[in-house]
Parts: sequence; structure tokens; C-alpha cells
Amino acid sequence: ILSNGLTILVKPNHQIPKVSVQLWYNVGSKDEKSGEKGIAHLIEHMIFKGTQELSESDINLITHKLSGYCNAFTSFDYTGYLFEFPSHHWQESLPVMADCMRNCTFKEEFLNSELKAVIQELKMYNDDYPSTLTEEMIMSSFTGHPYQYPVIGYKHDLWSLVRDNLVNFYKKHYIPNNATLVVVGDVKPEEVFELAEKSFGKIEPDWNYKKEEFYLPRDLTSKSVTVYRDVKQPQVMVSYLVPGSREKVDYAIDVISSVLGSGRSSRLYKQLLDEKQLVTDIETFSYDLFDQGVFFVTFTPKHEKDIDEIVSIIKHEIKILVQNGTTDEEIQRACKKAESEYLSLLEDNEKQAYIIGKSYLANGDENYIYNYLSGNNPELKNTIQKILKDCFRSSSANIGKLLPINKEDKDRWLELQKISDTEDARVLSKKARESLVEEGLKVHEIQIKEQKDFKFPKYEVFHLSNGLEVLAYDNPGLPKIDMILEFKSKYFYDPEEKQGLTNFVSAILLEGTNKFTSTELSDIVESYGMSLDSSPGYVSMGTLSQDLPKGLDILSDILVNSNFNEESFEKVKELITSDLKHYWDSPSQFADYLIRQQIYKNHPYSKNVLGSLESVASFTQDELMEYYKKIITPQGARLAIVGDLSKYNLHELLEEKLGTWQGPKVESMEFPIVEPTISNEVNHYITRDQVVLCFAGLTVKRTDADYDKLLLFDQIFCGGSMSSRLFELREQSGLFYTIGGSLITRAEHQPGMVIIKTIVSLDRLEEAEQKIKETIDIAHHDITPEEFEAAHNAVANSLVDNFETNNKIASAFLFLRRYDYPVDFFDKRAEQLSKITVDEVKQSVKNILSSKKLLKLRIGRIQ
Repeated sequence: ILSNGLTILVKPNHQIPKVSVQLWYNVGSKDEKSGEKGIAHLIEHMIFKGTQELSESDINLITHKLSGYCNAFTSFDYTGYLFEFPSHHWQESLPVMADCMRNCTFKEEFLNSELKAVIQELKMYNDDYPSTLTEEMIMSSFTGHPYQYPVIGYKHDLWSLVRDNLVNFYKKHYIPNNATLVVVGDVKPEEVFELAEKSFGKIEPDWNYKKEEFYLPRDLTSKSVTVYRDVKQPQVMVSYLVPGSREKVDYAIDVISSVLGSGRSSRLYKQLLDEKQLVTDIETFSYDLFDQGVFFVTFTPKHEKDIDEIVSIIKHEIKILVQNGTTDEEIQRACKKAESEYLSLLEDNEKQAYIIGKSYLANGDENYIYNYLSGNNPELKNTIQKILKDCFRSSSANIGKLLPINKEDKDRWLELQKISDTEDARVLSKKARESLVEEGLKVHEIQIKEQKDFKFPKYEVFHLSNGLEVLAYDNPGLPKIDMILEFKSKYFYDPEEKQGLTNFVSAILLEGTNKFTSTELSDIVESYGMSLDSSPGYVSMGTLSQDLPKGLDILSDILVNSNFNEESFEKVKELITSDLKHYWDSPSQFADYLIRQQIYKNHPYSKNVLGSLESVASFTQDELMEYYKKIITPQGARLAIVGDLSKYNLHELLEEKLGTWQGPKVESMEFPIVEPTISNEVNHYITRDQVVLCFAGLTVKRTDADYDKLLLFDQIFCGGSMSSRLFELREQSGLFYTIGGSLITRAEHQPGMVIIKTIVSLDRLEEAEQKIKETIDIAHHDITPEEFEAAHNAVANSLVDNFETNNKIASAFLFLRRYDYPVDFFDKRAEQLSKITVDEVKQSVKNILSSKKLLKLRIGRIQ
């Protein structure tokens, strides 16, 4: 702790040469006064808009130049700023963070453009209907407490905020004795402390600063919230107030969640999904605020008419849990799950830093997450029982519903949206920005340092007697093992009239075998703390290293003996039908499919992974079993396995467990030629506040000579951080909160796509379309040497990201084999990219990126 009160927390992790630096302020939306709701979040945006030393663009440009990533977040209780840098550049984040602590300028003109972007962000959240319901539930739970107000605030407050409001709030709360610096990654603690003292040590504290305490009125009340929207699939929430993070009972609440509804072996999953089959999805989670948490049970009913019955069952099951408590078996299973999740957390610098910062601000314990597993103590059952008895009362349960809107109300909703659009246009038109985005100043003083050497992991390859190729790597850092099994047959192998067949097969793999029922399979997987997932073309599994033989037994069983009985078949059909309804309720998701339909037309890549309601309804058990035997085969398949393997003779073990698995050869697919994209306009009507706007076209294959040139330009145009041509357009115009894309989306063995996507208000749609077109058409004209060097460094430095976790390492190995790249591909990658010239990039971009060659997709209230 520095003499000015700044706390510094450091956790070394030398897995890869990367560092996460996060600066946490103990101030959030709950500290706002009446009339300034949303100011904490707005300041978070404005911190990046310049200081007395830094120009408006400097933070973004410095971050990009040094191959980093920056972002920020605001909650009810805290505000945080994060930088991710290669370890040879992480030090540069500290002077920037220190400067932003006291010297931000909050220029009124910049505030005008950023305010427009925040209004767009607010609209975007309003279009996320499940999140809207969650927010409404929280607001109704905390009457009389600041948690009753949304973090992003209200439009009428945001419209009225001026520079002085922001400066006063900022000067009051952004002080060193109200801040905590968290650094996790490839660092030496002594160096962090020394550099932090140098950057932050002279900033004056405010020893008179005092946080206001808030009282939450307690009562036995039950409230109901219903949100009506244009959705096909209802969703329901049941919530209870539980102790907040300050109480340090997170472990007990997590155990309650595991027992009640988190995971396939939980009580509610078994009863409502497996046995009664009244829901297609159910889960539990805790929204852990500092002062008080909210425990949610969320479910998707098969039929709206069953909602009341389902809620009654949930309340009854909770009542039984309160009366009888948890079993030893349930607690053991939850503890195993917690151990596995904890080990995965230790692989991820950013997540580790986030939880360190959050828990320290909440309860003052810097090692809270490292002692988390000690929560499994003799008092755990008593703690669980007290929480259940005090908090999980039927009389205190709040109910939230997201229901389809009727025709009459839909017309009224549209009228309200038009009124809102008109009012936004009127108010925001007065908040103009005339100046261009400021060029960088400080960025020119920043020197690029030499990248640290990194020894890229190399796999050992061998084949089992059944033809399965194995890619193995012993990574003994943590006692866990991850594996990914990749099949040759993917979703695009589905017959044209049977789209969704591969997805159906992958889902039913987890629904039991000839040896285990679905419930028994879930119980055994979760009792060992394993993770088991299946998706079209893949099965992945994670185990503690000591349990690898058992994990392989389970994997072998589902590959060979999956049970396609009628009960499992009908259950999965209902689940996928629900997924499809959710999918078509989410414009940002189905936009990709609509684009692929236009670009690939009759090509296999145009198929929908989920299929359609009609195709899924047409499937029979026999054809699924036949397809299972055809595509779940070791022929052409690869298993990547990474982790603490040293105690095993892996070849011998895998041969014993998987060698008997047999299957037919999968023939390679003959793909038709993809014709060039024809520029046209596609509109899809859906009642949403905003419009999803996309520009898309055809690009190159992954193996094409132009791929790497487009990859470099992707950094310049789309960017991996807040520094790109598209982000500059956002900064200048305030037209949208988010805009992004890529020139090489889905570039595989077949050509990929150019996709540029944003979400924009209907009243600003025409303006946004024009601005994006202009940006597209001049994109390749001028590529500065600085941009080009930064792009190359960003890609080169990102190579180590592929090896941060066991799972990422396994994915990287599969990538190499998929394209038959040499084992030393990553070692030579940076040198390979350095040979590309600016002129080569310009020519490649010119060939594909033109508004005249791209189709335009609009999803929203477009007639």
C-alpha cells in the first residue's frame, strides 16, 4: 500500500508472456445522486477521451502500438479499467492509468459524441430482452436502495449531464486511497511495486473521503414483473435475496446453486427437464453484489400455460431443501466442480485479476480466491442451512416473466418506439461535434521493445489401432487435463433437406448410453468435477489429472454406446426446438445465417447448424442412429489432449480405452465453386428498438496467398482493440456503441466472408449506412507505416494467446493438423508475416473491400 493509500496486488503467472493490469475504483452507480443516474458509467467512457498530457486518441493508439488491449467496466459497486499487454510492454500501462486518475479533461465536444454512443448502448441493452428482465427483477428487489437504479442510467439524466457534473464526480471518487491496482501475469512483484510508486506515488489522496453507507429495508414481500416483447420463446425467473459479497459466503451460495439448478445432475434439472419435461432449459446463478446478492432460478418453459406449475415445483423443491438440507453426495459433487473451475481460473490472467479486484473491494481479503476452496469446511453445511432458511422463503420469492406480446400491444409498442426515436433525434441533434478525432501526441514518444522469446509447445503425434490420430502435450503446471475430439464430419455434411442432423446427434450424445441413463451419466460426470460438452463435429472433456482413466471410460461409452431411445429423442427435439426459437429472437445471432444464405447460396456453408423447425420435426430415431454410426467414427478424427500427463503411459492408456471404437470412413466433400457476391439489399423485419446493419461479401480461403495480407489489414480496419478505422468512425460520429467485423470470417478450406456489423437506431440508420460505405471505400487508400508496423506486431504478439490454457493449446494443435501446417508453424509465423509489404496488402484489400461488391443486410423495423 503506497503512502497515498493506493493498494497494489500482484499475482505472478508465467505460463505465457502476457500481463493483465487492472485499476479498480471503489465507486459505482450506487454512489450517484438524484439527477445524475448513469454518470459513473459515462465517466468510464470519457476516461479514454484524453487528459492534459494525452490526446483523445492516445490511449487507443498507444495500446494498439504496443500490441495490447484495453477496456473498462462499471457496476453498481465498482468501476474498473484494464489493459492486456505482452510482458515486454506492460509497464507502459501504469503512466497512462496514473494520468487518467487525476488529469482527464472531459471536453464538452467529446462528451457530445460519446453521449450519443452511450444512448445507443442503452438501446442495445433494451433489445437484449433476457437482460432487460434481469434488470427489472433487480430494480424491483431493491426498493429504497441505490441498486434499484440501472447502472447505465436513464436517458433523461444522461441528456442533462454536462462537463461540470462529470468533473465533480470524478474529482471526488478517483483518488488513490479509493483505488486498487491488480497485476497478474508474467511479472516480478518487486518491479511492479517500484514502477507503481514511480507512476502513482505523487498523486495526492483525500484522507477525508468517506463512502456513504446504504440501508436496505427488509420485508417479507413477493413481487412480480412481466415484460412483454415480440418473442417466440417465453422465459421466466424466480429470485431470492441472499448475502452479498461482503459476507464471504460465496462458496456456500455456489454449492446451493450446484445442488439446486446448476448442472445436469442438479435437483431442478432432473425433475423439470429429465422427469417431468416441462422446461427445455433451467439454470441457477447468483448476481453477487457487494451489499446484497440476488439468487436467480431461470427457466424456459415448453408451454406458457405451464409457468405457474413450474414455479410451484421450484418453490416446493426449495422448501424440501430448506427442511432437509443438502446430502453429503451433493456437497461432494459441488466441491469437485468448484475445484475444477478454480484450476481453470488459474490459467486465465484477466479472469484472475478481475476476481482478485472484485473480492478485495468487497471484503478486503487479497487472497480470498486462493482460499476459496477452504470454504469446504466442517461448518459448510450449517452455513448453507442458515442461508436457505433465512433467504429461500416462498414469501420472499420474486417472479419475472418475459412473454410474447399480443397484436394490440405490439402496435402500441411500435408507437412508443417512434416517440422515443423522435425525442432522441430532437435532443441529440443539439449535442453536435464538429471537430475531427484528435491525432495522437504521446504515442510518438512510446518505444516498441523487443519481444520476449517464447518456446511454443509442440505436440507428440501417434495413431491408435483404429485410425484415431492423437496430438498430445504434457503440461504439468496444474493437475488438470483437457481434450478435444474433432470429427471429420461437420454441420455442412448434413443432407440439404435434413439440416440440423449433426447438431441433433451431438446433443443426444450426452443423453445417456446403453450403460447409463441420462441422469446417471450426469451424476458420474459431475461427481468427478469433469466437464463434458458436445457440439457439431466436436466432443470436449476436462478432468482432474488423477481422473483421466475414468474420463476416457465415459468418453468411450458415449462414442460407442449412445442410447437413442424414444425418451432421449423427444427430449432433445424439444430442446433444439426451443434453441431455434431463441435463435430467431436474437437478430445479432441469425444475421450470420442470413448473410451465409446470400453469399454461399447452394454451397454447404449456407446451411443452418441448428436446422429449422420443419427439419428438426421431421427427424426419426432410426435416421439419427444411422447418422450417428456414420459420423461418430475414428476415421479422419483427431484427439488433442493437453495437461498433466506425466503419470500415464498415454499411448497405452488411450489404446486400452478408445482403441476398440470403430467406424466407417467419412468421404471428403466435393465443394462447388462459390460465385462472387452480387451487391444487393436484404431486409428482415423484426420489432426491435435498433437495427442490426451488416455489409458482407466473399473473401479468400485460409490457405490462400492473400489470407495473411488481409489478416494484417484486419487489425487496421476492424481492430482487436479500441484502435481501428471502424472504431474511429464510432468516436467521430457517436452513431453506434459497437461496430466490428472481419475480412476473413469463416475463412477455412473454403472461402470466408467479409462482415462488417453494427447496431444502430432507426432514426440514424441512413446516416450510418452512408458513413460506413465511405469508410469501406477509402479503407485501402492510405496505410501509414505506423499502422502497418502496429498491425504486424499485434498479430505477432498475439500468437502466444493460443497457448494460455490447456484448451487453447489443444485447439491450436488441431488447427495445425487441419491445414497440414508444420509443427514449428508458430515459431516462424512472425517472420513470415514480416515479409509482406504495404503495397501487397493494399492490392489484396482492393480486390475484396468495396461497397459495390458487398451486400447490405438490415434486421429491424424495416418495411
